Amino acid sequence: MKEKDEGYFSGPFDVIFGNPVAKVLDQSLLVGDMEQTTSMLVESTGLSFKTVQTAVDKLVALGFMRQTRKIGNAQAYRFEVEKDLHELLECAQNLQLQRLKGTLDR
Repeated sequence: MKEKDEGYFSGPFDVIFGNPVAKVLDQSLLVGDMEQTTSMLVESTGLSFKTVQTAVDKLVALGFMRQTRKIGNAQAYRFEVEKDLHELLECAQNLQLQRLKGTLDR
């Protein structure tokens, strides 16, 4: 993963798709199925709260994240890494590695 913004490293989804949903989804590589709040994802991605919440809503609707419990007033979420997300992550990582290899071969 390459360094991008302050404290954020671009993962394979961000490199390939370059959008907020991809950036949030990349966090699953770092945290696995550990619970995350929107505020935690804001801090780790550098995106705005509203942008992260929209991305999380999309990922929940797609089944890649699920709501878990309330932590104070904050809703916690968990990436569904054991389901289809695992295969999607592996595919994206392989594609990123192929791109890096192609760049190095030039």
